[in-house]
Amino acid sequence: MSERHSDNDGSDIFWPGYVDAVTNLVLNLLFLLTIMIIAVFMFALELGRASMGGAGKKPVDTYQSDSSKASKPITKDTEIIELKLEIQRLNKQLSSKGIPPLQQIRPQTTIDVAPKTQKAAAGLDRTVANDPEVLVRFKDEAVSFSAEEQTRLLESLKTVQKSSKVSILVEVPAGFSEAKRMGFYRAMAVRNLLIEMKVPKERIDVSVVEGKSSANASLVRVIGH
Repeated sequence: MSERHSDNDGSDIFWPGYVDAVTNLVLNLLFLLTIMIIAVFMFALELGRASMGGAGKKPVDTYQSDSSKASKPITKDTEIIELKLEIQRLNKQLSSKGIPPLQQIRPQTTIDVAPKTQKAAAGLDRTVANDPEVLVRFKDEAVSFSAEEQTRLLESLKTVQKSSKVSILVEVPAGFSEAKRMGFYRAMAVRNLLIEMKVPKERIDVSVVEGKSSANASLVRVIGH
């Protein structure tokens, strides 16, 4: 006799259940693969951003260095403008107070500062004291003085030491930047002596102005008001 399988042994539903299980497994694997791809993509994106950020630092440093280099001429121009404004202000003050021009001054006392045998490029030529003004004449190319000259000049500057205001004026030939530079250094050397004499800085005005082509940039006028 041939045996017949019972309809209740489950063999008729084995194949469809297997297909469903395999399908679910494949779907789960695809889902995991998708998540991994997204994670790898995000990681690569963040890595790219970090690389771009590191590469962008050098141009920033270069730009900052260029800016720092360009700031020096701007500062220099600003100082020149401020100096010109200060010169204009002092010129107005001198005009309002009726200070005579250099040609009208007749020196009363002359004090020789440097010996005749000294080199022309070193120190002062002479100092002329004419109360309330002192004329300090530098030698060619000189912008400072020796210790002995400084002592004598300090003695001459006592005539303006107690003035309420002291103006230091240097007239230079128009259009000569080198003469203007030398005149400024000479004026500052005299200013430093006044400060050494305890004259307050706010009472000292320094002015380097352009005059005629025959102007003498080696002559510094110290005027007490």
